Amino acid sequence: MKLENQLEDQKVVDLAGRRGGGENAEGAFGASISRAEPRFTPANEQVLGLVARILVDESLPFYVCSLDGTVMHVNDHYRTLDKALGDITLAPGEAALAGRFMVPSLKPVIDDVLASDTTVRAEEIVRIGGHDRIFLGRHTPVRNERGDVVAVAGTYEDVTAQVRGIEEANRTQARFQDFARASSDWFFECDADLRIRSLSDRFTAIVGQPASLFIGSRFEQFGRFEHNLEGKLDGAQSIKSRKPFREQLFVISEPSGEELKFHLSAVPVFDRQSGDFRGYRGVGMDVTARYKQAAEADHIRHNLETLLKELTRKNMALDEATVQATSALRAKNEFLAAMSHELRTPLNAIIGFAEAFEHETFGALDNSYMAYATDIRKSGQHLLGLINDILDVAVIESGGLSLSIDELPVEQILTKAVQMNKDAAARKKLDISALEVATDAMVQVDDRRTTQIFVNLLSNAVKFTPEGGQIGADVSVNASAGQVTVTVWDSGIGISEEHVEHVFEKFHQVTEHIYSRSQEGTGLGLHISRELARKMGGDISLQSVVGQGSRFTVTLPLADGTTKDTDFI
Repeated sequence: MKLENQLEDQKVVDLAGRRGGGENAEGAFGASISRAEPRFTPANEQVLGLVARILVDESLPFYVCSLDGTVMHVNDHYRTLDKALGDITLAPGEAALAGRFMVPSLKPVIDDVLASDTTVRAEEIVRIGGHDRIFLGRHTPVRNERGDVVAVAGTYEDVTAQVRGIEEANRTQARFQDFARASSDWFFECDADLRIRSLSDRFTAIVGQPASLFIGSRFEQFGRFEHNLEGKLDGAQSIKSRKPFREQLFVISEPSGEELKFHLSAVPVFDRQSGDFRGYRGVGMDVTARYKQAAEADHIRHNLETLLKELTRKNMALDEATVQATSALRAKNEFLAAMSHELRTPLNAIIGFAEAFEHETFGALDNSYMAYATDIRKSGQHLLGLINDILDVAVIESGGLSLSIDELPVEQILTKAVQMNKDAAARKKLDISALEVATDAMVQVDDRRTTQIFVNLLSNAVKFTPEGGQIGADVSVNASAGQVTVTVWDSGIGISEEHVEHVFEKFHQVTEHIYSRSQEGTGLGLHISRELARKMGGDISLQSVVGQGSRFTVTLPLADGTTKDTDFI
């Protein structure tokens, strides 16, 4: 517009908010405005004449001031702005804090215009109605015909919305960048020819090469697509069809030979107006560690499958061997049972004939023949005992042992066992008075097999106790546990700790002592005794000290009729 040559009666609105009073006041943004009657100097008249020829935007607040900062002209929009500012005072020469900026008076702006000799732009923030408003001031020098700057003209544009929009966009961009830096993903964008236009900084950090090396290239130029863990390879087809794709495996080979694996996911971009295909935007996730773990898991699984096959093969071989062993064991037991029967019959006859000779049933015999008869009887009895032991082991191991469980008194069982070993103990002058146990304890056992257990234990005690030694038995009842324990002890040679763990094994004999080596035995008695005790629900344990004796403790199930705990010696 062309400005008027003079101000209308100099009635300029007080833009500084100081209403009335005084010849001079301060206008908006620090303008100094004269309120006296118009008295123009030739220079000011010249300025107004020049300003009248300036074209400005009528929709913006406009002012003209002299070089000393006095406002000479404002338009209607400037007056409206002045009213909106209310009580804000920005005095010339001072600085008032409004929002983020120190808003100066016009004098510094004039100095900047004169110094730069061109238009000066400045953002200024003022508070209006409790809210900060941002104004963009454009301050332009006004020149006379000689080109000298004689005044300054300026406009103020409310750019609050634009600035706030830019700030919000910057904040959004900053948030996006923060998310991008914090995530393990990198972002890419490619054009319609599928050439990469941009890559995020995260890609550079992962790959270790500048992203600029890949700009303008296609993905297949620096990597390759492969099947992912789910066996999918549809990324290339989706790109041709311009469809979205997810978790497509993309492999990049480093110069060192190591491979980096990424999952690419992207969506196609189309022009909103024309619908033309513009390219892809997507994200890449580093899954190198995941694929390494998957490869290790596959390797372990393969090894396990191989091991399982080998174990299955060995189990089949073991099953076959077990079948063969079971068959062989059955054949062995049948053979032993048959042979033991066949052997025991003639042995019993031999023993009977030897006993007849010893008793001189058929007439008197020479002493030499009597000695032979005694040796024949003892050898036959020893051989018969060995056969009986082997047969018992065969029966127990084959599971063919038959038991007849009854409620029997412990005293009765011990008495029978003592009677069977009494003569042998007397020959060695052993004190067996401690074997006379008085107890009413009842046990649920097989009579013959339980007697066999104590006969074996007493027989061993007699064998391995030197002449003049002592043998005894202790009985205790534990009703709460439902058990009766019978301990057979002696003052014999004892057993060393290294042999204690093996005395119950088949054919094991303690031969570390010269006395023990002179004793006969098969090494099956203790093994048979423990197996018989376990078959009846009990057990046998051993405590022994070399040179002091041994204690064999037999545990047997308590009969229902016994209810109280007692100890018997």
